[in-house]
Amino acid sequence: MSVMERRIRHFDQRAPRRELRWLTWPLLVLLAGCGATQMKVATVIPPPLVTRIPVVVGVHVPPEFSTAVQHEERDGSEYLIDVGQAQADGFLRLMSAMFARVVPVASVAAGAATDPEIRGVFEPQLVELSFVTPRDTGTSVYAVSLKYRINAYTPTGQPVDSWTFTGYGAQPGAQLPGQGTELLRKAAALAMRDAGAKIAVEFREQAIVRGLIDESAPIRPVEVQPPP
Repeated sequence: MSVMERRIRHFDQRAPRRELRWLTWPLLVLLAGCGATQMKVATVIPPPLVTRIPVVVGVHVPPEFSTAVQHEERDGSEYLIDVGQAQADGFLRLMSAMFARVVPVASVAAGAATDPEIRGVFEPQLVELSFVTPRDTGTSVYAVSLKYRINAYTPTGQPVDSWTFTGYGAQPGAQLPGQGTELLRKAAALAMRDAGAKIAVEFREQAIVRGLIDESAPIRPVEVQPPP
């Protein structure tokens, strides 16, 4: 049994955990297409209230991340899940809320040449997107998982470390017909929220960040203002 299937069965037997209400990740919008279910993400991400790390970092968002579209055919149905622009915008906004300054760079090796204050460069990757419906598992749950990896580099592009994490979201099945797409939308939104919460809560403790800051140095909380 896969990790996702175990989580689905656990969700089906117990009440869902309390949501992280302070962080809203992109909401998934389902659009009916010609013979296909198209899922396009629209970003609605207020910056999280977190302690800002007092260093300057570079961020390289590769084209395959910002244009990612999952295409899948299952049981005669076609699914097109467009997450690229939303996850790219969301990652940049989270990084900007967590570090003193974030500088977009053209490549992982361009940090030092772009800004001499850059202490390291981060690169996000979407490793896997998967989803299941009650028809797939025999349970009354719609579930989505999003697996990400964040790679860390020196300002000149030497690999330092990486962090892999997964966001999960699930919704119980509908009693009324025709509500499946809405429940899948909610499950995907929860998976993205879960992934964003893990970045905001756990990122500073990961090894990829420890090399950028002095853990003994005092960290001053900074009020994160929403963008205009």
